[in-house]
Amino acid sequence: MKIRVDFRERASGIVDLLREEEVTLEIGQVPYGDYIINEAITIERKTARDFLISIIDGRLFNQLSNLKKNCIHPLLLIEGNPFETDLQFDPMAIKGALVSTQAIWYIPIVSSESIQETKNIFLMMGRQEESCSDVVPLRGGYRPKRLKSRQLYILQGLPQVGPTVARRLLDHFGSVSKMMQTSIEELMRVEGIGKDIAKKIRDVLDAEWKQVI
Repeated sequence: MKIRVDFRERASGIVDLLREEEVTLEIGQVPYGDYIINEAITIERKTARDFLISIIDGRLFNQLSNLKKNCIHPLLLIEGNPFETDLQFDPMAIKGALVSTQAIWYIPIVSSESIQETKNIFLMMGRQEESCSDVVPLRGGYRPKRLKSRQLYILQGLPQVGPTVARRLLDHFGSVSKMMQTSIEELMRVEGIGKDIAKKIRDVLDAEWKQVI
């Protein structure tokens, strides 16, 4: 299990707890969110108090927007009870932010009571992501009708390609067909795609079906 951690989270105590587990930790600058589990799940972690402050200063919805645009599986984790803090806050405003996060931005919320529980949740997510990584259902539900939407939909099925990166790929290559035939080096010219992601994309496109387990 691999967890990338934003360097600003070192003071939380969660990093120390994760070091005690069989986890590969990579600490550095995470562009969106605070933790990325197995390069798949991006988590924005907030204490209950910070969650309320982020509503006041408008930071919350900017962060949610960035998570939704740039991350494949974004998630908001709230540590503590936002209805029980030392701040005087309208309960309806808290409920409104919680509802908006899930119903408008379609970002799940997970609650945690402590950093210990947060660590356990991260480990649970990592194990479940690993166990389900080879059991991928065909994408159901949403079926785009417009040509441009169909093109974006196809590209978002590739590894680590969210809505924003899909648009950049189309802007760079001009068509889905040209993008599918490009090299790793050319993929890396697109903002947001590094060598590892480019290689994963080519592996998906080039691997023979009989070799896929």
